[in-house]
Amino acid sequence: MHDITLEQVTAQGQIDTLCAIAEKVWHETFDPILPAGQTDYMIDKFQSDHAVKDQLQNQNYRYYLGKVDGEYAGFVGFAPHYQGNEEMYLSKVYILPQARRTGLVKRFFALVEEETKKEGLHKIRLTVNRHNTHAAEVYQHYGYQTVEEAAADIGHGYVMDDFIMVKHV
Repeated sequence: MHDITLEQVTAQGQIDTLCAIAEKVWHETFDPILPAGQTDYMIDKFQSDHAVKDQLQNQNYRYYLGKVDGEYAGFVGFAPHYQGNEEMYLSKVYILPQARRTGLVKRFFALVEEETKKEGLHKIRLTVNRHNTHAAEVYQHYGYQTVEEAAADIGHGYVMDDFIMVKHV
């Protein structure tokens, strides 16, 4: 059994830790399935210091870092009523390789479901890259179902080619 703790991201040091975890996990996850350069572009656009601060300050995001046995091991990010929708948007769930299968992802999903219910919402929506089959399988295991496919131009000639998955809570 692992000791798992969660802490809400509110300070610069936590943002620095989150961004460092993102860079490691994103390169591991996306470099094999995306065109050269897209991972770095996406990190800058979505998980850099300036992007995370904007999400926290202007987009109603909440980020939590997870520790496993006292070591930072991953993070989750979500936003209620994202872009006006009556749902929770589960934006990010990333866990370092050494902390997988420790129960951290289960704790993250439980937190998001709890926060969804507190907001009076009944649905959680997420996007997952179509080629990130492991992540899609994990989401399915936790009750998410694919409801549609979407391709989004994110600039500089890059496209996010995703499944949209939903869980009702």
